[in-house]
Amino acid sequence: MPNVMGVLRAEIRRLARKETRQEIAALRKHVNSMRRRVAESRRRIRELETRTKQAGKRGAGAPAAADEDSGKQVRFSPAWVKRHRSKLGMSRRIYAKLLSVSPQTIMGWESGRTRPRRSALKTWREIRGKGVRELKALVTGGARKKRRGAGAKKAGRKLRVLARRVARGAAARRATVRRGTAGRTRGKVARRARGKAVRRRASRPRAKKK
Repeated sequence: MPNVMGVLRAEIRRLARKETRQEIAALRKHVNSMRRRVAESRRRIRELETRTKQAGKRGAGAPAAADEDSGKQVRFSPAWVKRHRSKLGMSRRIYAKLLSVSPQTIMGWESGRTRPRRSALKTWREIRGKGVRELKALVTGGARKKRRGAGAKKAGRKLRVLARRVARGAAARRATVRRGTAGRTRGKVARRARGKAVRRRASRPRAKKK
């Protein structure tokens, strides 16, 4: 009987270790995949930063800078705004993101009800000096970065939840093994105590009948 219980305990431990190794292997694969995605996102971010710096240098040397030095306002026309947005094929919402303003502001510029401030005019002049592909790359790159950031956070939460489940499962298996071992030990002690009591009763001298 003790040999059978020992074999059973060893088999339970082996199965628990096997299941734990499988879950840890799956977690490692997922973590490696997320690391590769993060590395790819960082590489693309560096490329976008490099392109932005280069575009800023090109925009800094534009001839329109002489207008600000002489105190004159940058030339502006509502039709130019609408024509430039149509050329890019962008909606007011996306075009407003490039200028860091609201879509309602773009609508006011195009209708002529409002006029941009000096900082907005400077930004608008800079994006007019950039190409269509470059501006679209900036817009799509920012959206992808946000989606990847959200996906990485979601995957991180899933990893933490899965790790907690694995830890709870391993703790439950260890507790089950301990309870089984304790129950078997108590049973052995009880059987030994009963055996001793029987042997003591059997060893007592019996009273002779008169």
